[in-house]
Amino acid sequence: MYYRNEPDETLVMLTLAGEQTAYEVLVTRYQKAVIASAMSVTKNYFMAEDAAQDAFVTAWMKLNMLQEPKKYGSWVCRIAKNCALNMISRYRSFLPLDVVDNLDISNDGSQNPAEFYALSEERNEINNSIEALPEKVRKIIHLHYFEGLSVAEIADRVRISAGTVKWQLHDGRKRIRKELCAMNEKYSDTLVQRVMKKVEELKLWRVKNNKSGFEKVYQEVLREVEELPECTERQHALADVLMCGWWWLPGKKNDALFARIANAAMEGKNEEVMTFIVAREDSNVYGDAIIKFIREKQIPRLEKAGFVKALGREWFWLGYNCFREGKTEEGHAAYNKVEEILQGEDAYRILVPYARKMEEILASDYKEKSEKRYFIGADAEEYRLINNDLCFWNSEGFGEGYMNSIDRTVRHIFRSSSRCDGRFFADIALGETFVGTDRATLSFVSDSETVETPCGKFENCQLWITKLWDDDGKSVFKSYYKDGIGIVRHDHTNDGITESYLLKDYHVKTQKGLLPFDAGNTWEYVSGHDPEAISSELIFTVSFANDEKVIVSSWENLIRHKYNDNSWLEMIGQIRCDYCDEKNGREFICDVYPAIERAEQLAVTPMERAHTKAAASVARRILSTDTTFNPDYTATGHWNFFSKNVVQKKKDTLYFSDNYRWSFEWKNTGSMGAAGDPILYNDILGILQDATNCIWSDEWCVGATPIIEYTKWSHDVRTQITCENGGTITTKAGSFENCFKLCLDIGGMEGGWSYRGGKKVYYFAEGIGIVRTENEYCGGARTAVYELTSYEGVGEGFMPLADGLVRRYDALDLTDGFVGAVEYAYVADEDGDIVIFADRTGIRELPPPITQYSAIEAEVVEDRLWDAGKHKESLLCHDVNNFHLLCHFFGRPSRYWAAQEKAVAWNKYRLKIMEGLGDGVVPDAWLGHYASTSFRTACALFGCGKKEEGYEWLEKAFEAYPKWDSIPDGTEMDVGDPLIYGGIKVVKGKGQIKLPDDAIEPITYDHLFGGTCDLMYYGMTAPHGWEWFNPVRNEDRFKEYIERAKKMVEKNE
Repeated sequence: MYYRNEPDETLVMLTLAGEQTAYEVLVTRYQKAVIASAMSVTKNYFMAEDAAQDAFVTAWMKLNMLQEPKKYGSWVCRIAKNCALNMISRYRSFLPLDVVDNLDISNDGSQNPAEFYALSEERNEINNSIEALPEKVRKIIHLHYFEGLSVAEIADRVRISAGTVKWQLHDGRKRIRKELCAMNEKYSDTLVQRVMKKVEELKLWRVKNNKSGFEKVYQEVLREVEELPECTERQHALADVLMCGWWWLPGKKNDALFARIANAAMEGKNEEVMTFIVAREDSNVYGDAIIKFIREKQIPRLEKAGFVKALGREWFWLGYNCFREGKTEEGHAAYNKVEEILQGEDAYRILVPYARKMEEILASDYKEKSEKRYFIGADAEEYRLINNDLCFWNSEGFGEGYMNSIDRTVRHIFRSSSRCDGRFFADIALGETFVGTDRATLSFVSDSETVETPCGKFENCQLWITKLWDDDGKSVFKSYYKDGIGIVRHDHTNDGITESYLLKDYHVKTQKGLLPFDAGNTWEYVSGHDPEAISSELIFTVSFANDEKVIVSSWENLIRHKYNDNSWLEMIGQIRCDYCDEKNGREFICDVYPAIERAEQLAVTPMERAHTKAAASVARRILSTDTTFNPDYTATGHWNFFSKNVVQKKKDTLYFSDNYRWSFEWKNTGSMGAAGDPILYNDILGILQDATNCIWSDEWCVGATPIIEYTKWSHDVRTQITCENGGTITTKAGSFENCFKLCLDIGGMEGGWSYRGGKKVYYFAEGIGIVRTENEYCGGARTAVYELTSYEGVGEGFMPLADGLVRRYDALDLTDGFVGAVEYAYVADEDGDIVIFADRTGIRELPPPITQYSAIEAEVVEDRLWDAGKHKESLLCHDVNNFHLLCHFFGRPSRYWAAQEKAVAWNKYRLKIMEGLGDGVVPDAWLGHYASTSFRTACALFGCGKKEEGYEWLEKAFEAYPKWDSIPDGTEMDVGDPLIYGGIKVVKGKGQIKLPDDAIEPITYDHLFGGTCDLMYYGMTAPHGWEWFNPVRNEDRFKEYIERAKKMVEKNE
């Protein structure tokens, strides 16, 4: 060992040059020092020896990363401590650490000076950093790390809170790291690189369908990034990490986090994240305003900051929106900018030619076509090579039309083939199955398939099948691969219905592999539909390819010419898509009776028959209860739904999914009032699913009180569950003993979803399922009850699932002619999974004609009380009736469509009444309605050409709304003269009035007391429905009001 007298720096260089004996000298030189470093952590000599061995191996593998070879000794000692900490973490649960070996290395006189120097150098660096800390922080660091005191012990000794101790420990560590980085720039660079690697690894969670365990990794990486020294790389990484949290920890989303991501992206010049930022900002702007927003705000700030990809994206969407507004030249100019700014590998550069092509076809061929009869657009899908597997990464795209009468998922042939954690293939043998993180499966089924296509017969094809569950139910994707060609056939089966695409033509340069993704390769596919009914054009092109990623662009042009009346699938699709249409912003019912009758004739399988029965029932009810379509109606339709749902078994829970492709509805709740509210609760299984994120859990047992927290439709749902003994429940369907009672208190469902929140109770009977539901509404003043009225078949457990089951529920004690009900039919698919078809009824049967207001129930009660000598009770009833009649007047339909002058007169009349209720000062209860009526008055005045007066009333609206918005929910507000209205109070945000005797009653016209300033911003920027603003939309004065409205909305968010 003739190298033993060489310095560390020389030994490191010799080792890197391949001289193994040089490293043996380093190991001999620092062996005892490294063991001592490890033992300072383990307190056990034998464990320290193991950690030291790991440290020397790690140091040898990473020797090329050592920036200062002369500091090898202190470096390997630090590695030893990390190895020791890792060892403790692994073995803490089963290995005692209190047995310390008698060997005392620190007193061993044979230790050479280099060993002492290695340990002392490391200590000196850290001690110097600690001495630079503020006194209080330094003291806490010393107590915790040198004296071994716990956080609680430190808090008690120095008389501060435990939280303060934790914060100062965190601050101290951060300062020490910053100080070490400042002293050693090379060390700082290495640290940043190491953290950046972890950030990139965190981003790879994108390809995992199941994000379980992500939050723990996220928090660790976020902590390391936050502790980096301030630099551009730190901000770049911070933006990446925070955006991952935004995507995959939905409960964390809020405006503050978004602002932090945006700031980090700007400071760190993070193109990918900045693209996300501007996309989300754009999504909050509508109509013509989006063009101004992109042109005047987004593009200038991106240009100033030096962004390229995000800038190119904004130019693309500026062009796209210009075309939507008929500004063709401006649209092409914007697309020219995209091609000027972006490189050929960028998705938006790739999409530009497709976008131009689409605009030409829309202008020439589709100008008079219904958007329901076509879809035209393009996508650019990015696939990345990750651990030698090509995985789906991201997709950008656009399109016009919404031809929902066919399966639109199957057209994403390559994306659909990689739905199992982003993989097309797995390292498995023929007949084996790969299981993804979310239990999706990818199976190698065959290597000898023969596939007939329009461009020929392909033999010896491989068949790979992906099976997965998502919010739309169960999907099975079959992809047939021919070596050297690619995918020659692709099938998608969704809840028992299969649609296909076949290869029509292809151009492959180098015929190698199952996916020959060479740049320029193309594949054209045709759908399996009758070409006389549907024309389809689907072309994929490899637009970019290198060793790291592939971008596959697709062009799609679908046109429906007619429906094939010999296909059950086509007829059921026609019912779903053509039962209603829209013209001039108004929806109207269309005749689909022939499709209903034909679907009933063509249904063969049990699944088809059950689907048709429920869908036909709902469609017939929608048609028969529409007052325009059917002049001879005997009931009006208000809340009628058809849905096809699949139940997925997830460990110990049952998950109820809704396949929106088949679901349809007809809603009209505007004039129902509180009497009609119970029909909203006919979605018995759906409301339970939304409340608890399942329809049954084996964890539900008497005495359990779990809390469910998750995100649904951007709502952060939080449900407190209480499980109780339900006793015996008797309904029209029978008497059910030993029922289970599930009490729900649901928070987070707001706005239009509020009826799905609040307090609810479900009763379950074993073998039957749900037998009764109770839903509080009107702020708890009333309860809507549904009970099981008939059923077919029994099963196992409190939520049985079996083929052939039928369950019908009806709402009890409804008034005013309202009828609420739901019938569920259960059918098993080919795998034994249960599909549930829901037929939900919400109608109002016509009552006998009422010829005078005194015949209304509340006024009859008032008269009866007075005649009975109960004058006090009658007077209270009189006051309440006065209030309800006033609400009825204000809430009546205005009927001033296309009549601006009438709108002005009608609204001014209502405004004078509201002012008179408080002797010239509008009572608090009416401030919101006063503000919205002022705004509508201004709109009508602009439509009459009276601009100055219009601006006066617009200003009054802007003065009234802040007063209304400043009143907190729950405030009891005056409605007017107590001598007329008896001191009744409106409870803001609750849909209730409070009577002088503290009784609570619902408000029929509660929308009069629920408006916000959002109406103004929407009305002034909406492309349709508020055309009376058109004469002033381009005036600077009006634009200033738009900005004021926007700020008011943002303030209230």
